[in-house]
Amino acid sequence: MTIKKNQSFNGLVIKVKRYKENDALVYMITEQFGLKTFYIRGFGKSKSKLTGTLMPFSYGEYLGSINDNGFSYVTSSNEVHEFKNIVFDIEKNAYAAFIIDLFSHAFDQSTNIEKEWFEYLKIALELINKNLDYQIITNIVQIKLLEVFGVKPNFKSCVIGGETSGEFDFSIVLGGIICSRHFINDPNRIHAGQKVIYYLRLFSNIDLKKINTIDVKQSTKNQIQHVIDLIYDDNIGLNLKSKKFIEKLNSYKS
Repeated sequence: MTIKKNQSFNGLVIKVKRYKENDALVYMITEQFGLKTFYIRGFGKSKSKLTGTLMPFSYGEYLGSINDNGFSYVTSSNEVHEFKNIVFDIEKNAYAAFIIDLFSHAFDQSTNIEKEWFEYLKIALELINKNLDYQIITNIVQIKLLEVFGVKPNFKSCVIGGETSGEFDFSIVLGGIICSRHFINDPNRIHAGQKVIYYLRLFSNIDLKKINTIDVKQSTKNQIQHVIDLIYDDNIGLNLKSKKFIEKLNSYKS
């Protein structure tokens, strides 16, 4: 067991769990050390200086001790911010929690999260916090994270002939899009609409930083989600409570 003391790191709080009477376990995605669990003594006491800076969906700079195997510790915080709109909106909260859940499974306890991925997570949550379409933002993140899970579908060109224009569909078996000339090669292709394929190709190459507005019909969003779910179910097989909660919320709308 190795403990690194007086470590400065950037972190995003993903969950807080009360531990004993006045203590807490704070689960955090850190840029420098990956996923870590921090033991915070006196978290429930009114005099605690850390309580307000270690709430879910808050992020900032922290100082503490990092333990390779057991609990880590936070001693102080600096420039901490909170995604307030996410905290107080049940749907935004649900989708943000799902995104964080995906990151938590893509990067395990022993894996450092590269700066670009940590920033990507922050940008995604910032866009949701700014009231951009949380379902579409989540779909873009899902497509982007496929490569971290070791799945790299070809959304750029037909996986058989290399065609980049024309009518396309998605083949789970072949691992990417196929053009109409090669539909015969996969009789079990998804049969997705052309708008859905267009968005999947767009999502695979889009820069989150450049998104200012999102305008996609709900019926199209539902089809996009269906195809992405098929890709995840077949290639990764995650069974996340956060995903089921979103499905439960959506069932109330129908």
